[in-house]
Amino acid sequence: MSDEDLQRTVQVNHAGQPEVGDAAEVRRAPRRKVVAAIGGVTLVAGVSVTAGIVAAIRDSNPKTTTAGAVPTARRSGENATPSPSPSITVSHRPATAVATKPQYYVDNAGPKAIALTMDDGPHPVYTPQVLEILRDHGIKATFNMIGSQVGANLSIVREVSAAGHTITNHTWNHADLTHETYKEVCSQMDRCNDALAQANQSPSIFRAPYGNWSGSVFQACASRGLQPVDWSVDPRDWDTAHVDTQDIVHTVLRTTRAHDIILEHDGGGVRRNTVAAMKIFIPKLIAEGYNFVAM
Repeated sequence: MSDEDLQRTVQVNHAGQPEVGDAAEVRRAPRRKVVAAIGGVTLVAGVSVTAGIVAAIRDSNPKTTTAGAVPTARRSGENATPSPSPSITVSHRPATAVATKPQYYVDNAGPKAIALTMDDGPHPVYTPQVLEILRDHGIKATFNMIGSQVGANLSIVREVSAAGHTITNHTWNHADLTHETYKEVCSQMDRCNDALAQANQSPSIFRAPYGNWSGSVFQACASRGLQPVDWSVDPRDWDTAHVDTQDIVHTVLRTTRAHDIILEHDGGGVRRNTVAAMKIFIPKLIAEGYNFVAM
């Protein structure tokens, strides 16, 4: 890894509201909190730290920057394997180690692996368009879904799963969890899990809305057996008032390096720019030798 790669900074703010038709979203980007702990991991009593969890939590933190900046050090992750049973949700999994940081990178998926993540769906218009693009290029992605939108779009959730993409928990209604109690955070996760169980999904990954993490969120992730996952490339496609298709393409192509997790959205607002940008940057990244992986 070059010194230039190690000095790349990360855009950590993003915002998104649950979709209401195709109305333009109201966005905000509050800051995430970093919780310090010795070795980056706090152990839950009586629970062992698995090798996969240890590999996913390292010493360096990404740094806040504006779109177009270059990200820093890397982290490894684990592949999510959905459960075939709709009656079992992540809520029932054994507790794991309590992380103090989310995962920002995909170190263990090959030398030029990158992950494309789609937030705030499922959406009846844009999610099928995204699926078509992914299918045309033969790549996999990770869909971070909002539970309140699942019931009306179960067929789309099943289509995403059948195509081999990863489905994760993105809360029930995209709440800023830094303003929620531990009990409320758990409820957000559980309600999303229960909604996804209707489509035979049992997520093993959690993404916090706005990229806002707290001690309560990490505790809840551990109690539900969820791996906290963030991103390292933010083209700000959620900011439709100021960011157009070419802005998204420029940021992705300029800042993406091996092991990055790219943030995009298939819900939370009008996503025409995102869809158009994906048609441009995905083939260019493939031509540069990058391998898209589902987390």
